[in-house]
Amino acid sequence: MRNICASGIVLRRIELGETDRIITVFTRECGKLSAAAKGSRRPGSKLGGASEPLTYSKLMLASGRDLYVLTQAEIKESFPHIRNEITSVAYGVYLLELVNAFVDLRQPNADVFDSLLSALYILEGGIDPEIAARYFEIQLLSILGYEPHIDQCLKCGRKPTREVISFSPAMGGIVCSACGRPPADSVQARAAVATYISALKIAQPPRLKDMQFPKGARGDMARILRRHIRYQLEHDLKSAEFIDTIAHFTKD
Repeated sequence: MRNICASGIVLRRIELGETDRIITVFTRECGKLSAAAKGSRRPGSKLGGASEPLTYSKLMLASGRDLYVLTQAEIKESFPHIRNEITSVAYGVYLLELVNAFVDLRQPNADVFDSLLSALYILEGGIDPEIAARYFEIQLLSILGYEPHIDQCLKCGRKPTREVISFSPAMGGIVCSACGRPPADSVQARAAVATYISALKIAQPPRLKDMQFPKGARGDMARILRRHIRYQLEHDLKSAEFIDTIAHFTKD
C-alpha cells in the first residue's frame, strides 16, 4: 500500500475500542478502501465528522500494516438536509449500502463515484427520496452492466403496450402476456413501467423535481428494481428493509 490523497465518500463505519473507528470509504481515485480513523471518537477530533457516513471529503490516507490510516480530512459536504429527516437518512444510507455491496475493494470506478455523489446532492436538494433512489439504482445498474431489459419481451421481441408484464430477475428482463405462463420467479407490473424507467435513465438531475410518477408506477419500479438487485447481489439490503418499516409507519 502507499500514501494517497483522494476524494471520498464514507459508506460505513465500525466503532473500534473507545476512541477509534474503522471506516469504509469509496474514493474516486482508488475505489473502495478500509481505513482506521484513530482518535475520531474523541471530543473535538478533526477526523470525527469526516469519518461519519454520508460525508464527502478530501482525504489523506497513510499506508498501514493491514489498513490505511486516515491522517487528514477536509470535509467538502456533510449533506445536512439529508441528515435532518429520517426518510432522507434512510434513503441516503440505502445508496451507500448499495454501492458498498456492488463494488469491490480497490477497484476504481469514477462513473459510479460521480453518480453516487450526484445522487446525494439530489437528495440534499430536496428531491423526493424515493425518486432519487430509483434514479440512482438505474444509473448504477447501467454503469455496472446489470441494466434490466424492459423495453421488449425477451421471448417474442414485442414491445408491450397496455398489458400486464412479468419481470424475471433470472432472465434479466420482461416476458409479455402473449408468451404463455410467466416465469416462476417473475414479478407482475404494468407495461407502462418501462416508460418510467427509461425516462429516469436519461433524465438530467435538475429535471427530476419536475417529473411526476403515479403511485402504481412507483410501486412497479420499486418491485422490479429491488427484485433485480436482490438477484444480482444474492441477498437483501438491510437499509431497504428499514425504508419499508418507515413507509409502514408514515403512510396515510
